[in-house]
Amino acid sequence: MFRGAPVLFMLLVLLSSSQAQDSRQAYVLQKIFIEGNKTTKDFIILRELPFKPGDTVTSREIEFGRERIYSTGLFTKVLVQPEPVSKTTIDLLVYVEERWYIWPYPVIGFHDRSLSRFYAGAGIVHLNFRGRDEQLAGMFALGYDPFGSITFTSPSIGPGKDYILSMGVSYSRGRNAVIQPGYSSGEFDNTFGEMHIGAGRRFGIFNTVTLGTSYNYVSRNSDTTGLVISPTGTDVFATLELSYVYDSRDLKSYATEGSFLYLSLEKYGLGESLVNFGRLSFDARGYVSPWDFLTLAARVHGNFAEGPQIPPYNHVFIGYYERIRGMFNTVSEGESMMGANVEVRIPIIKQLYIQIPDFPLRQFISNRIALYWNFFFDAGETAGKRLQFTENNALYGYGGGLSLLLPYDAIIQFDYARGSDKHWEFVLDFGATI
Repeated sequence: MFRGAPVLFMLLVLLSSSQAQDSRQAYVLQKIFIEGNKTTKDFIILRELPFKPGDTVTSREIEFGRERIYSTGLFTKVLVQPEPVSKTTIDLLVYVEERWYIWPYPVIGFHDRSLSRFYAGAGIVHLNFRGRDEQLAGMFALGYDPFGSITFTSPSIGPGKDYILSMGVSYSRGRNAVIQPGYSSGEFDNTFGEMHIGAGRRFGIFNTVTLGTSYNYVSRNSDTTGLVISPTGTDVFATLELSYVYDSRDLKSYATEGSFLYLSLEKYGLGESLVNFGRLSFDARGYVSPWDFLTLAARVHGNFAEGPQIPPYNHVFIGYYERIRGMFNTVSEGESMMGANVEVRIPIIKQLYIQIPDFPLRQFISNRIALYWNFFFDAGETAGKRLQFTENNALYGYGGGLSLLLPYDAIIQFDYARGSDKHWEFVLDFGATI
């Protein structure tokens, strides 16, 4: 089931790399001018561009830079306009229209992307604190898995403005779905608390390395044994995580070219408790557009556990956050997981700005939308920590549908898919699969 996926992914990465070798006419870039940013600092915009004054640029690279700026999530509209200076040199005018950054907002959603797991609450957030792409947020929600959190993230501190700092605290009362043999089938309440702090560095525009630690509290709220490791019914432990991200996608929310790689190594328990296990996870994606009317996308991902005992609250699932279209509501549980996705995307509306000139808030005057056909194949499987994956236990589905890209990075997908159980189903989903 998964043997061809890594090969396809590597092929798309190689093709996306070759796309960068644009044979069209190139120009020497003299100056970059930025307009429209009333809050955002210039360097936040400039650092997303894969070129600087003095470099030779092509129209494809200019378009890529425009999408990277839009992917910051700070702007409702981004235009990058070449201005000829001579036959071989140009200036660039970067024009942006900023989003609404500070607002109280409703917290409404569906836990694990399930319509039956509704939660609602409120929060307040500053999405561009100090104009440096920093996020300061507090929120709470009631309903399914009530929670509350306060977080701060800065991607632009230090002398070179390329260091990252994140910190936060969170509390939740979460239902832990356990369907493996050995437990009574159902959902068990656990109380979760966490304090975390992380630091990292961005290298260039594509590479990021972070190191984080957290202090965790998990308490069993039922008499069922085995839900936590400690015989007292409460696990208190520290974690340490080292992660690496390579991200050369043009539009991060719905890419059409570039590649993405996420690697993470986590250690749960640092000798202070009975909790003692580790996780290795990866997520690799490739995108290539051989023609303007077609994008090929592929993803391979995995999450593998190792240790003497993996508690149920740290199990992984297919059927909650990770879904197989065609088997959308089928749940598979394990200590480890693998999956793959392949998708063909055909634009119906590649990019359209809807202007509302009389709207009282300037942050909502320009609204970018897009619409794509998509045809896909999804596959996934869970297993124990010994990684005993078998094709007979894999879930898969294939089909097609529409992806609607809305302002503020909202995505709605309408799909019709056939699963490994040979049945067809309609799927309404929020967010891109790949």
